[in-house]
Amino acid sequence: MTSTLTPAQAEQLGDAVGRIAAYTARALHEEFPHLDLEQLVETFMRPTAVEATGLLYLAAIDKGATPGEAAGKAGTALIHAWADARLAAKAASRAAGEAAEAPRIA
Repeated sequence: MTSTLTPAQAEQLGDAVGRIAAYTARALHEEFPHLDLEQLVETFMRPTAVEATGLLYLAAIDKGATPGEAAGKAGTALIHAWADARLAAKAASRAAGEAAEAPRIA
């Protein structure tokens, strides 16, 4: 994978990651209008999401993908990670609720 980027490459990567986050948020919002678009963009622009998206994008480029293909792969991975996190949060919330409702033995 590319280890050192020139300033121009870093700027291009930042632009690509920003576009991926925006397009991914918009796609989810269009499919699920009850999701807040601004909140989705904010979520996808958190440092860990930006880093992961950039790494996935660069890995796809290094494997010969076009920028569009690489963006698609990174965006798809972003959606999967977001969905997995939501499912895990719901399961944890459900488990916590069930634990609170369980009868206690004195």
